[in-house]
Amino acid sequence: MSVESQPYGYAATGLLVRPSWRLIPQIDRDPRLVAGVQGFRGRLLLCCAVALLAVLLSLVGIDFSAAGLAMMCAYAGRHRRVLILLATLLLLFRSGFLIDRAFLERLAIDEGVADRIHQPLLEAAMLVVVFALFSCLLAMQGSGGIGLRRPTLSLLLVFLALVVATQATVMAGMPRVLLWSFLMAAQPYLWFLAYGLADAGKIRSPVWQRLSVFHPFWGSTLTPFGKGLSYLERFEAKTPEELAVTQLKGVKLAAWTLVLAIVKICFGELIHDHLQLPLFDDNLLQYLAGHPWPRLVGWASLISFFVEDLLGMTVFGGIIVATARLAGFRLLRNTYRPLESTTLAEFWNRYYFYYKELLVDHFFYPTFVRCFRGHRRLRMFFATFAAACVGNLLFHFIRDIHFVGDMGLWRAVVGQQSHAFYTLVLAISVGLSQMRRAPRPASRGWPGSRLLPCLWVSTFFCLIHVFDAPLDREHSLWQRAEFLFYLLGVPT
Repeated sequence: MSVESQPYGYAATGLLVRPSWRLIPQIDRDPRLVAGVQGFRGRLLLCCAVALLAVLLSLVGIDFSAAGLAMMCAYAGRHRRVLILLATLLLLFRSGFLIDRAFLERLAIDEGVADRIHQPLLEAAMLVVVFALFSCLLAMQGSGGIGLRRPTLSLLLVFLALVVATQATVMAGMPRVLLWSFLMAAQPYLWFLAYGLADAGKIRSPVWQRLSVFHPFWGSTLTPFGKGLSYLERFEAKTPEELAVTQLKGVKLAAWTLVLAIVKICFGELIHDHLQLPLFDDNLLQYLAGHPWPRLVGWASLISFFVEDLLGMTVFGGIIVATARLAGFRLLRNTYRPLESTTLAEFWNRYYFYYKELLVDHFFYPTFVRCFRGHRRLRMFFATFAAACVGNLLFHFIRDIHFVGDMGLWRAVVGQQSHAFYTLVLAISVGLSQMRRAPRPASRGWPGSRLLPCLWVSTFFCLIHVFDAPLDREHSLWQRAEFLFYLLGVPT
């Protein structure tokens, strides 16, 4: 089974028969086309096709401009690593190195020091400090000398300790602004550093190459798409034929992403413009204001949000992976047929692959190898809980760390109660799903073996979305629970 057709390690079930006709042709499996794009004319035509896709994607609001940089990197040969570094620096510079400048400006005003600092100069200085520190850590971790035995744990403890330190009274004024400036400069790259430190014993690449994929130019959130450098090297095209196949896969994925983006737009216009169905958040606010819409409207808005979220996640991850493939890295797709999932664990795996991988690499495996070695099923459940609950909650707390500066540590933590409940339910459910023994071959036919499990999985994730609100610090867990009880017809 190829990497593309079976990307997540699941065994083929034989229950699904793939149609021979495809909306997007499998151009990466045509030997003549693969051979053609290895020559000058073929590469020129491929560049024209990518340029056309970039124009079409821009018409639906998707930025595919990094594809040009990806093609340059792919054809740079032995200079590919240098071009990746330059392309990454260029796009980071364009985005302000991902620093939340608005938050730092508010903080400087609140601390009464806005007139004593030059904000862009302070940000630049902190970026120099952060990357100098990261370089030293990566060099020490890979030198065979002093290193961190548990790099991710050490990194998170230091970062959270500094966040707590910002709340001290003695830090008021300029010290607090300086410390928050350092934290906000480091925060976008924290998980990239965690991968870099974990990779230090696996590869001997220079530090600058590892830094070149800290928010690589093809795109990422705080979740690294492509993980660390060692992972990228595994999927890097080594021969002209591998590069041709990988780039054709990128073109195919970009075309599929364009189709899904159009479907998402059409679906949104049909549901919200023509049928006038309210957004899920608006539905919740109307209920809390004492003017609830009918339950049928509530359910319709919840289901439509689920569909739009799946489409949005597929489009968002698809364009990033397509760009990486054009650069010569045959990365796995981020969202891969989640509606085919028959278990909760499988859906979680297929929905947001690189985020799931982050939690698995930095929370699941370290817990799995250390805890409950004599109890196989308990060991699996506890490691899953560490990833899906503890890791999930920590990731979002760090991602939204500006709430601590705006609201204070206690209010920011308490405000996460709804999302904490969501991660708790998710972790327990996925853990139990993984602990279940593999069922015997079913003889119930397609409805019983595929359709009903898929409906159950989709319904579960629809329902727990009511509590999945990491950015909402205003509404309590009980308020969201009341809304869910209302949808279910349960009196409160």
